[in-house]
Amino acid sequence: MGERKLGENESITTPSDFIRYVSENRKIPIEKIKLPKRLLITYQRNTYECAKNLVGGTFVNWWVYGESQPLCIGQYNDVEIGISRFWVGASATVMTLEEVIACGAKKVFEIGMSGGLQSFLQPGNIVVVTEAIRDEGTSYHYLPPEEKVEASTGLRNKLIEHLTDRKIEHFIGPVWSTDGVYRETRGKFRKFRDAGILAVNMETSAIFAVARYRNVKAASAQVISDILTEKGWLQAFGHRSVGESTEVLLKTVLEILSES
Repeated sequence: MGERKLGENESITTPSDFIRYVSENRKIPIEKIKLPKRLLITYQRNTYECAKNLVGGTFVNWWVYGESQPLCIGQYNDVEIGISRFWVGASATVMTLEEVIACGAKKVFEIGMSGGLQSFLQPGNIVVVTEAIRDEGTSYHYLPPEEKVEASTGLRNKLIEHLTDRKIEHFIGPVWSTDGVYRETRGKFRKFRDAGILAVNMETSAIFAVARYRNVKAASAQVISDILTEKGWLQAFGHRSVGESTEVLLKTVLEILSES
């Protein structure tokens, strides 16, 4: 068989290569390397464990990353949903996102933690993301620099509707995604705060970019876990309100995924 010629912009390695690798490595037929079309992305161990319990999740035994980046499948309202805990950071998240999409994920909902930029935000507040400012490097491998990245309108609006109906306080707006956790400078803080950006995290803009590139739906909701101000950084990751809001958000997003 002749060697396939690749175009200049065609990737040498693909997510399909990952599926073939898993199939061969685990000695499982390739058609068995599948995930539900509905997937919830988390990052924190406690968030993942809570979601896993809510769906009665069973660990995916062919998943090559094991407990370092766990993935389980369960049911919510009799609908099959995958629950994942990805590594933190845009590049790590996108690598795994590409792989789960190749395994069948079509509707992806991210639940993360973000640093609040606006003075009215407090730890535990819920932010429904509309769009993400691209200040990380990964998304530029997928989309031109001038393109905006936004949440799936349908998934985002369903979340807003559910939160509103249940009288759960929430804020709606854009976030800033950056690779440079310790380069969130005072100048950038002022720029994005004054532009009305609600919060900062590391992954959302890259998730939205990949979702558009791969033609899947993606949305994001964030819980404020820390606060940035002119004077410094307030850390509240272990605050009771952060955990409580995360659990409320998990239940709401699972409800949405089970309806979609």
